[in-house]
Amino acid sequence: MKLDSSQFSNRKFVSCSLVVLAITVVSVLGTPDQTDTDGSTNSEEDETTVLKFEFSDESGLTRQVTTSFSNMTVLQQFTGGVAAGDFDNDGDVDLYVVGTDDAPNALYVNDGTGKFNDIAAEMGVDFIHWGSGPAFGDIDSDGDLDLFVGAVEGDPFYLLENRVIGEDAENRFVDITDTAGLLLHSDSTVSAMFADYDQDGLLDLLFTHWGDRRQVNNDTETLWKNEGGSFFTNKSTPLGISLDLVEEGVELTLTTNLFDVSGDGLPDLLVAADRNESQTFINNGESFVKSTDRRVIKDQSGMGAAVGDYDNDGDFDWFVTSIYDLHVGGSSFGNRLYQNDGQGFFTDVTDVTGVADGNWGWGACMKDFDHDGDLDIFHVNGWEDWEEYRTEPSRFFENQGDGTFTRLDVFDIGIIGRGQGRGLACFDADRDGDIDILVVNLNHPHLVLYRNNSTNLGNYVVIKLRGSGSNTYGVGALVTLTTSEGKQIRQLGASNNFASHNPLEVHFGIGTVTEAEVLVEWMDQDRTTTDLSITEVNRVYTIEQPAQDGLQLSVQFGDGDGLYAAGEVVEITASEPAEGYHFSHWIVSGGIIGDPHAATTTFEMPASVATVTAYFLPGVSPSADVSVARRWNEVLLAAIRNDYARPTVHARNLFHVSAAQYDAWAALVRNLDPDPKPWLLGAMEPIECPLADLSPFDFDDADMEAALSYASFRLIRHRFSKSPGHAQIIRDTQALMSFLDFDPAHQSTDYTDGDAKALGNYIASCYQAYGEQDGANEDDDYKNKSYTPVNPALEPHEPGNPNIVDLNRWQPLQLESFIDQAGNLVDEPPEFLSPEWGSVDAFALTEAELTEYSRAGEEYVYRVYHDPGTPPMIDGVLGDEYKWSHSLVSVWSSHLDPTVGRGADVIDISPNGIGNITIDQYPLTFPEHRNFFADDGLDPGTGYAVNPVTGAPYEPQEVPLGDYTRVLAEFWADGPDSETPPGHWFVILNTVNEHPDSTRKLRGVGNDRTELEWDVISYFVLGGTMHDAAITAWSVKGWYDYVRPISSI
Repeated sequence: MKLDSSQFSNRKFVSCSLVVLAITVVSVLGTPDQTDTDGSTNSEEDETTVLKFEFSDESGLTRQVTTSFSNMTVLQQFTGGVAAGDFDNDGDVDLYVVGTDDAPNALYVNDGTGKFNDIAAEMGVDFIHWGSGPAFGDIDSDGDLDLFVGAVEGDPFYLLENRVIGEDAENRFVDITDTAGLLLHSDSTVSAMFADYDQDGLLDLLFTHWGDRRQVNNDTETLWKNEGGSFFTNKSTPLGISLDLVEEGVELTLTTNLFDVSGDGLPDLLVAADRNESQTFINNGESFVKSTDRRVIKDQSGMGAAVGDYDNDGDFDWFVTSIYDLHVGGSSFGNRLYQNDGQGFFTDVTDVTGVADGNWGWGACMKDFDHDGDLDIFHVNGWEDWEEYRTEPSRFFENQGDGTFTRLDVFDIGIIGRGQGRGLACFDADRDGDIDILVVNLNHPHLVLYRNNSTNLGNYVVIKLRGSGSNTYGVGALVTLTTSEGKQIRQLGASNNFASHNPLEVHFGIGTVTEAEVLVEWMDQDRTTTDLSITEVNRVYTIEQPAQDGLQLSVQFGDGDGLYAAGEVVEITASEPAEGYHFSHWIVSGGIIGDPHAATTTFEMPASVATVTAYFLPGVSPSADVSVARRWNEVLLAAIRNDYARPTVHARNLFHVSAAQYDAWAALVRNLDPDPKPWLLGAMEPIECPLADLSPFDFDDADMEAALSYASFRLIRHRFSKSPGHAQIIRDTQALMSFLDFDPAHQSTDYTDGDAKALGNYIASCYQAYGEQDGANEDDDYKNKSYTPVNPALEPHEPGNPNIVDLNRWQPLQLESFIDQAGNLVDEPPEFLSPEWGSVDAFALTEAELTEYSRAGEEYVYRVYHDPGTPPMIDGVLGDEYKWSHSLVSVWSSHLDPTVGRGADVIDISPNGIGNITIDQYPLTFPEHRNFFADDGLDPGTGYAVNPVTGAPYEPQEVPLGDYTRVLAEFWADGPDSETPPGHWFVILNTVNEHPDSTRKLRGVGNDRTELEWDVISYFVLGGTMHDAAITAWSVKGWYDYVRPISSI
């Protein structure tokens, strides 16, 4: 296939012919029989190339693995990997290496000769975790490589901004994970890759996850869009990937690559996956459409991958490593090589090409190791658990130039290792012009560098790119090199070998040719091109992208993106706010904003690329005259709506955040009689949270707002760090801090000099410590420690309830399709929420209100507050009350339909028609409930004759009973986007407080209190009440373990 502009007739071309754009001549060290180091060329056609690699025992790559395979889980045996890239921009390739948790990760800086020194500790990246799949990429368009580090089995992952060099240099990497919007519910991220899927110039992130259970439409967390400002949002479901990635309920993806295989200029997605689930997706510009032809894409255990044009026909082919055991009588037929027809349709040419027998393959490279103008294949392998794969060497397939490969004996060419290979990087470590090999083993030796010391190699050309816009390294660009022998193509980056990747440069072997033409097709929306005529080979060239028609403006959460000239004034408009949100303000990186508080305004472009971000606030508009406590309460309620529906947990969150706000206010407020006393701040038990003497300092309202804000910000971020809506919670908290002009980077907890912000941080740290030991089991995500249901699950879609064992005890529900609050399908029955919540530290409950119980066979002691006594049992003296009360649920359910029966009756829901129940009318015993509720299930309230303030009757509000009951049910429900019942009371409180007739008088007397004082105290009191109510209710529910009405009915 010929690659020229006619292939992209639907795209605008900007062509710039250059004799030489920027030429970087790199000094090299090598022996006389290696590729010439002075620019001379190899033109002796009768000299035979002899491939030879030599193990480098002086490389300095000393990181080792000591964990034995017997102590590794299956998934841990998948891990490891290396990211190769020039993080310090000194022209050579550095390495970031991860592996097991028995040694810290290593950042190896290259001295230019292929000798490495580990500086991870001084750069702040010496993490100890079970790491996997590191990746380099410039996410903030500042011209240096940032870093992502994955991990498996729930270990922490990291996104790190490079501040080693540049204007913001701090000589380290800075962890920005918490603010980047990346919340992975997948336990394991095996591989990671930076690429620009939408060609907006900002590098996006792609992940693979092995072993995570998925159901239909479960989000696979595969592709994360870079929104600008180093913030990412999960686009896996909107782009169609989640729908078709997983076929059998468990995600087993291992290696992604993003290449234009269909020839339309848009990068397509290739996913190597275990157990016959490798997939191909075509990018149509709006989504990724599954194109997998299972008759062709049939690798049985896809692990590693390499993409390249092995047959030099002008399109990208796909090599996938797998398992081969035909030689021992098995059925695994090994690696697969998929030949592309130029339009994204593949043919399996494995048997013809001779690359099937790869043992147990992992990381793979397609590189021209012998400089003869075609791509060879190298991959590592091994599996410790099976003897026949335990000590097998790696595989090297030499391209014969006729569509076939010859498998070389790796020992003959100097690749002598028999380690358990996993990750792999193929790159020029010593800048002598040829491709060396770094193998990452999961045993000893961990890192093995093989220097390419082949003799009589052909000539070469190496191309680096420097983008003029946001994509500073030109990731995804197509580079075509044309010589008298034909054309070769390469793509720069957006590739992965398996948990590893090569550096952002492309390498061409060109044999005896001494001149070449290079065409770069940049991965921008205009498909800009650059030409370079090369008359000196054996060089590294850096090609700069022609200046675009303007500078890139990225508008995050709004419109106005585009290319503009410096000084040009652009109109920008914020996106329509989501329900419950209000546009707040703009934040810019460079440039001048017209009105930062107007949803539509102007922006004057600076002399560089720029990002403008629209911020939105939940609950109340930015112009509303409310206290800062109210604003943080709205952020907290929004966070609860973005979390799982857990009333107990959120009653606790509402109380602790409100108490932290109260402590901040109480510590700083002056001139109140009596002085308010903080709740946790200043206490020495149950944790130590001492309060230093603050009397020498004068604090004002601004100080109280600062302390309250930092305490709320830190505690909300901490409590919701694992929420399904984590990205939105990050945006909300960031938006309010920005609106209040507070810097989240201020993390000091030393408030002894009167720093109110530090005091807020200190208070948050106290509540974090308190939350680790208050009995809620927060560290283990509030899981039950002892409770186990006695009944198997009820299956409501089946007739009857044959599974129930005890009709008096709680029963789980096994729904055909259960959707959690995050919108995820869950295939396990939801467990009993918080049956042990009586053990949680309370606000005002006392030991006098406590009864303790224990069950036979359980060591756990159930703490029950305000014990109401044993409820009616089906086989007890109150058996009739059991049946009547449970059947009443059916009666109430019949009220929900406003078109039939009682639900169609019109009732007056004004105070004239409902309410006015005297205290002596409420039932005190179970049998008295029959007298309280009428046969139709309604209470005896008769309403009020007149409004006690106006003396006039209330205006009737007549509606069908079904509409009224349904609205009530929906309001108190725990479904998606609900702030849960404890949060409902805060919504009611806020609604009452903002009513124009509402006063802020304590017990209705005295002067109005300030809004801040009123809100802080009312939130504190209501929060404590909700927390104690939750402890009381769930302590009773946990001990009596009472049956659900649906189970008994």
